[in-house]
Amino acid sequence: CCLLPRTVWILSYAFSGTGLLQEVVYLVSQGADPDEIGLMNIDEQLPVLEYPQPGLDIIKELTSPRLIKSHLPYRFLPSDLHNGNSKVIYMARNPKDLVVSYYQFHRSLRTMSYRGTFQEFCRRFMNDKLGYGSWFEHVQEFWEHHMDANVLFLKYEDMHKDLATMVEQLVRFLGVSYDKAQLESMVEHCHQLIDQCCNAEALPVGRGRVGLWKDIFTVSMNEKFDLVYKQKMGKCDLTFDFYL
Repeated sequence: CCLLPRTVWILSYAFSGTGLLQEVVYLVSQGADPDEIGLMNIDEQLPVLEYPQPGLDIIKELTSPRLIKSHLPYRFLPSDLHNGNSKVIYMARNPKDLVVSYYQFHRSLRTMSYRGTFQEFCRRFMNDKLGYGSWFEHVQEFWEHHMDANVLFLKYEDMHKDLATMVEQLVRFLGVSYDKAQLESMVEHCHQLIDQCCNAEALPVGRGRVGLWKDIFTVSMNEKFDLVYKQKMGKCDLTFDFYL
């Protein structure tokens, strides 16, 4: 039996593990297998709301249950999400690993032509000067709604720490039904998917690893970052694993 709603939103700040999450959600919701995902263009199945391609017209035509991604802040998203008429899966990632991933992406794309140092990039992140605005506001806005019935708030690090529990959470939240053997098989498929993604040759080595920030942060940068983090997140009870 399947009780999936009309729309499931997969939301996060950029470089929070959205690519991995979308594939896990697709696997769980469709009962698909990893080989099938490897042969398809997943971005057509799970379009990004704010990207010009494939565009809003195609998004409107998606069959139910439609899966839509976005990196937009909570306040900019459609009202059906705010009033509980669609389901929301949000993923947050510890900001030190996130900023390293974001920097590596900027460095790898010719179109970005970013040639600044990591220190400069990290300073921009701490001052809320990157493309998607403030990470600190983004995660806190969604965290304020983490107890809403239509919201499932996940952490990237838990995908690596306890994937089986995360898959079980998704199964319950999406209203899909698996017996014990099917669930174990699904968890194994998701493990394969994560191993493939995190060890892909096209990516900088270990970009999906938890704790990769330790290889690039200096002691003084880390102290400065911790200070800013405490100032901007001090009133929030959301916590992160910075290494496993």
